[in-house]
Amino acid sequence: ISSLWGDSIKRRVRMSARNPPRLVNLAAMSLLRDEALAICSLEYLPMELYPPLFMAAFSLRRSETLMAMVQAWPFARLPLGGLMKKLHQETLEAVLDGLDVLLAQEVYPR
Repeated sequence: ISSLWGDSIKRRVRMSARNPPRLVNLAAMSLLRDEALAICSLEYLPMELYPPLFMAAFSLRRSETLMAMVQAWPFARLPLGGLMKKLHQETLEAVLDGLDVLLAQEVYPR
């Protein structure tokens, strides 16, 4: 495990015995270790994993994953309002690029 990933997970696990990290969040963090794998796995992921994976990709600034997730988003809405305070130019561009590709498609996945 790289130092960044190891330290991040250790910090989350040590936070509190009363408030341990959720398994779904740990799974999202683990999947994002390999961005190419995360992108290839999107079509096989359960819908419940999309929001925590999106938040983890957003926090870790995984632009390619964000762009792919926007295009494969399984819900009718993509709520970005809560993220506006945390926006980084790169992550915002990735989300907008994903929306642009989705809108350019002639056949919509939803």
